[in-house]
Amino acid sequence: MTEIGNHQRPTTNDQQPTNSAIDTSLEFHFPHDMGYWSETRAWLLRDPAKLIRYLVLFACSIVVIVQLYECFAKLYDPPISTHSYYNLNDTIEMPAITLCREPPYREEVLTNLSGGYCPHPKYATCWMNYPFGEISLDEFFENATHDISDTFILYGLNGDKDNLEIESSLHFYMGRCYTLRPKAPAKRVSKAVGYSLMVEHARSTTSTSDVDIGGSGWHVFIHDKRENFTEINMKGSGRVEYVFVNVNEEIEIKLQSQYFSNVQTREEPCSSEEGYSDLKCGDHCIWQDLADESKCSGPWMHEIVNEPCNDTLSMRNLIADYKEVYENENDFDCDCIQPCQSRIYTTFIQSRKAFSQPEPRSLIYIYYTTKLISMIEERPSYDTTQFIADVGGSLGFLLGLSVLGLIGILEHMTLFFCGGFIKRMQQKEKSKLGETSEDGQSQSSDETIDVSTVYKKKSKY
Repeated sequence: MTEIGNHQRPTTNDQQPTNSAIDTSLEFHFPHDMGYWSETRAWLLRDPAKLIRYLVLFACSIVVIVQLYECFAKLYDPPISTHSYYNLNDTIEMPAITLCREPPYREEVLTNLSGGYCPHPKYATCWMNYPFGEISLDEFFENATHDISDTFILYGLNGDKDNLEIESSLHFYMGRCYTLRPKAPAKRVSKAVGYSLMVEHARSTTSTSDVDIGGSGWHVFIHDKRENFTEINMKGSGRVEYVFVNVNEEIEIKLQSQYFSNVQTREEPCSSEEGYSDLKCGDHCIWQDLADESKCSGPWMHEIVNEPCNDTLSMRNLIADYKEVYENENDFDCDCIQPCQSRIYTTFIQSRKAFSQPEPRSLIYIYYTTKLISMIEERPSYDTTQFIADVGGSLGFLLGLSVLGLIGILEHMTLFFCGGFIKRMQQKEKSKLGETSEDGQSQSSDETIDVSTVYKKKSKY
């Protein structure tokens, strides 16, 4: 018996597959493959110029893709070019002047308050017997430095002290320094309209700061008025001019100014914020690291929230760490961005002579002799206009494309991808128009019938 669905017809000898049938099938496939290559070869032989055109088009397309990539890369991160020129201004910006006394501290006050020999707080003898808990560190440094009345006899800009602002700042090595900033740009240039400073010194033979010149006098730092004076970062910033003035000396310093304008990039950001100082940012960063490591802070470390040091060991550790940072010539990684605009002042000593006074005083003149400023500006050397020109030149020269050609390509692409949708929308609009026209015809016919009926009724009467 045979199961349902598995019934098979008996095969006869005539229905058995033979070798001839297999050979026939093989002969059917090989000519087909050979025919494809034969047709391709025939096409190439019939029009070989077309192959050359396709190869050239392919090569040009590769070159265009590479050039477009370069154009987009330059547009995303444009190259920077530097332009240097001279500018003769109607007004000129005066620098800020910071004066620090040498020696910076009152030795007798330090020795009296610390309970041991103390010419400078950097020495360990100042802290061996220091009465922590009785005298605060703020009081110790405040009383041991010189106030403004001990420093300036006369000062002014353009002959008037009201043209200046004076700020004091406390530093560990430099003691108390005074920064003079101009309130307005100078309209004229001469010795009479510049800085004129007469400073008084309490003569001493001991020089204790680390900027040691072997005598008593004044450290004069000339810098941009937007920058805050810092004793750590000022040394390596490259944007500060330094002159030392001896006691009983009259000195004239001529200024030249250079203006730098940087462009902010993705790799090198800069700040245009008013009042921003990268030197102050760097100092604050270093102070915070030292305070966190020593678990305490010192009076010269402004705006640090850590508690002041309250014992000899912590104070000596803080001073040792600070000394290591101060004497280190390497840059510190504090993530402080550079300012976008800055000024660098160059000084020339016009004269330097003895200042004959019975008191230990010095006379300082700082002024311009010209309004000519050296301007150095960075500018992006690639913009949207150049990008469009480069793209258009590449497409036109290598592929022969123009705006009209691109419009035609966009039309064909739109029809290729959205042709079905557009046709369906057109059919729907046609159907709606057809229905609207049929409704209008039926309505007009009804009105015609009504008018004719009324006319017939009137004619009967």
